Amino acid sequence: MPTLQDVKDYLGIDYMDAATDRRLTQIISVANKYLEGSLGTGFPTEDPRVKELALIVIADLYDNHTLNEKVAGNIRRLVEDFSLQIRLDMRTAGEVV
Repeated sequence: MPTLQDVKDYLGIDYMDAATDRRLTQIISVANKYLEGSLGTGFPTEDPRVKELALIVIADLYDNHTLNEKVAGNIRRLVEDFSLQIRLDMRTAGEVV
C-alpha cells in the first residue's frame, strides 16, 4: 500500500498541512478496506498493480468527494480491470479470495 508521501507525490501535494495529512491518512485507510473487500483478505500489497490501484482509488476519493462531481468512466473501468486481474492471480496462486 502506498505511504502518505507516495500519495502526496501522486496527487502533486508539495506542502505541509496537518488537516490534509489527516484527510489523506483517512483516505488511505478507506482505500485499504475497499481493496480488501474487492480483492479479498491477504491481497498482495507489494504488487505494483495493487499500489497503482490504491493510488487511483485514493485520488478518486480525494478529488471527487462532493456529490456533484462526475467521475470518468475510464477510471472506473481501470479499477475494475485491475481488481479482476489481481483476484485471478490470487486464485491461480491458490490463495483464498
